[in-house]
Amino acid sequence: MIPVNVGGVDQDGSETEATLYNPKSEGREGSVGQMVFTRSADEPFPTLLPFINATYGNAINQDGAASGTPINVHNGTDNAYWTGSNVVGSKVTFDSTDTGTGWPPAGTKSVKIDNPALNDVWQFAKGSNQDLTGYNSISMKIYIDKDWTSGDSINIFGTIGGVLVGNAVLVEDYIDEFLFDTVQTLSISLADMGLTGQTIDAFRMSQVGRHGKAALWYLDTFDIQENGIGIEFKTFHDSDDIYIAKSLVVTLGDALSATLTNGAGITPLSPIKILGLTQLTSGLLIMIVSGGVTKFSGSITNLGDLQSIGFVTTNKWSDGTNTQVTLELEFSEPLVMRRSNTLDYVSVTVSDDLTGLTRFNATLRGSVIPKL
Repeated sequence: MIPVNVGGVDQDGSETEATLYNPKSEGREGSVGQMVFTRSADEPFPTLLPFINATYGNAINQDGAASGTPINVHNGTDNAYWTGSNVVGSKVTFDSTDTGTGWPPAGTKSVKIDNPALNDVWQFAKGSNQDLTGYNSISMKIYIDKDWTSGDSINIFGTIGGVLVGNAVLVEDYIDEFLFDTVQTLSISLADMGLTGQTIDAFRMSQVGRHGKAALWYLDTFDIQENGIGIEFKTFHDSDDIYIAKSLVVTLGDALSATLTNGAGITPLSPIKILGLTQLTSGLLIMIVSGGVTKFSGSITNLGDLQSIGFVTTNKWSDGTNTQVTLELEFSEPLVMRRSNTLDYVSVTVSDDLTGLTRFNATLRGSVIPKL
């Protein structure tokens, strides 16, 4: 053992000596090297981040369904509302009579969008100004027939005189774009579109991304909603330190009768319900945003949807009258969150009536790395 001073510093600030180890001095083979120990330079500590709404706290089981009197924008010309037209291209039919499973959701006609070219634009114009004061969201029914791929992208935005008002958002951030032949409800808050209290005369949509053949899809019952549609519960890291999220934990409770057998097991839960709730109409919108860019979005209508994106049931209990289930989604790569409530966050948006649940909470599980 040969001690050499390499200028190290001990915990009390004094200089220390490092040690070189020579295994040959003990009659063994091996290389000469410095004996060291390792430790984390930033000493992370576990922290939970709950999903919070300023009005409702962490209780996600709220009624976010639409209410009030909507402004009808378009329903495939079953009624004379706003006027649909192709601005660039000719791939949109505004009075299609095509049908599918459960489609159209009302009336006999809907809007058909069939393989638009890149940068094609179509619009729904009122013909006069529309003040959006007192309204908080838009909603419509969506039916994807085929060909939507990961490279396809559609945006939607408000205009006045053909000029953008607010900002464009991506349709695929608010639905499951890979769920075909199923009626979905698209709900977007006016705040997301920068349209709160603004005045517009039209909504426009555009094909802003395309990979091979663009999708064939339909929309119907396009409305501007007065109330409801979208109670957002958000979690973000309000600290100068870095937060590393490892998983997302969801806890659900309901006054759901379950049969116990000697205290072992509970009645199997339906994958097409959320405990006792029937399948949601609009669905829960889960979004992961990093640096202001949506990295993941998905619409959840039942327990089966949660399992399809990787949630695993970790615990479930029942006393014969009340049932509670915990599900966890482990991230394949840790989610890094820095101090920001607008650029780095995870959110759950409620657009249905979830008051039938006795409990619904969501939490990020991870660790804080102190700022060096």
